Amino acid sequence: MRSRYAAFALGLGEYLVETLTEAHPDRELPRETHALSLSRARHSQRFLGLVILHASEQQNVGEVLFYARIFERGADRSFAELASFRREGLAWRYESGVLVPAERLPRDVRALDKPAFLALAGS
Repeated sequence: MRSRYAAFALGLGEYLVETLTEAHPDRELPRETHALSLSRARHSQRFLGLVILHASEQQNVGEVLFYARIFERGADRSFAELASFRREGLAWRYESGVLVPAERLPRDVRALDKPAFLALAGS
């Protein structure tokens, strides 16, 4: 997850496409156009920090609960996400995620655990 966050901040669109699972729906998009679009995000967004709140792994499946601080043109676009990853070959790849925007999160996001996140995501 840290490498994908850094790739967003640095505009490494090709890496972001490469780290999607083979079955991810975005793999059906034209690769070059999609990578370019992802690369451009760094021009309009400021990436101010990433906090990993929970991580687990069982065989070839993993999950990461994280909080990403992101601002876009002065607006807070921060969010928490429970992301699913799958090991394909030797690499972990992003499969899917559930997001909760910052305005629905507790003031101290470091206190957010998986059950509390799931409760927020379901509301």
